[in-house]
Amino acid sequence: MKCNGMRKEKTKNGRKIDVRCNTELDKNAIFCKVCGQSTGALSGPLSAKVNYQEVWGKFKPIKSQYYSFSIFIVLTSFLLIGLGIFFSKDLAESLKIDHYLFINLMLLILVPLTLVPFSFQENFIEYPFKISMYFNSLKYYPKFFLLVLVNILYFLLLKILCTGYILGITVDPILHPVRFILVLYWITITFPAVLLITRKKMNPLKAVVSCYKASAETRWQQFFIMFRLFLMNIIGAAFAGLGLLVTVPFSYILIERYYQSLNEYELFE
Repeated sequence: MKCNGMRKEKTKNGRKIDVRCNTELDKNAIFCKVCGQSTGALSGPLSAKVNYQEVWGKFKPIKSQYYSFSIFIVLTSFLLIGLGIFFSKDLAESLKIDHYLFINLMLLILVPLTLVPFSFQENFIEYPFKISMYFNSLKYYPKFFLLVLVNILYFLLLKILCTGYILGITVDPILHPVRFILVLYWITITFPAVLLITRKKMNPLKAVVSCYKASAETRWQQFFIMFRLFLMNIIGAAFAGLGLLVTVPFSYILIERYYQSLNEYELFE
């Protein structure tokens, strides 16, 4: 496939004119390395919208097959996290532990439980989740524990630098929104790491570094993926939590599908 973009070319008299690029493109190219023209990958296979629509089209007719697993994972993991955060202040005071430290210790233990489904057999949409699959995959808990630990340490570093936490110093208030943006950016670029750990057998640090490199050209699409899922799950939780029976398994499937799209373009190599 050749690039249809335009590039500048100098003529014999020194003038620069626009000519068709015609550079031979690699099959996994996202942009032309010569003229910078997009190959259409970000509006096609790597598009957040396209992946969302394709996954929803396949998931909608079979969503009821995921209900039993959804009830299980919501009650055993997500509900515990929600209750822990809600009562965290009282629990931290009763245990005489710093509130921020208590929340992070709780998340370090519970969040890996929500990541276990990412170790299920590839192509989530083809194999509706079963509770037995979850227990068979608990062996991955230690790896997910380490991944969550890496994230917590990074967020702790941001809190120290942007709020003066632990140091007991006053920082410029502008650093608070900076911290918020950096947290969103981190979540956006690193969400495929959990699948790199199970599919490519990477350690958490290497997986995070690979995600950072891979997201150079797709970070905005990844942001749109996470933003859509965030809104979906908020709406799902608002309906007495019943909507989570659909939004939770759909979230797992969409994340895995987008990881596959990134992997097909060899962005993790």
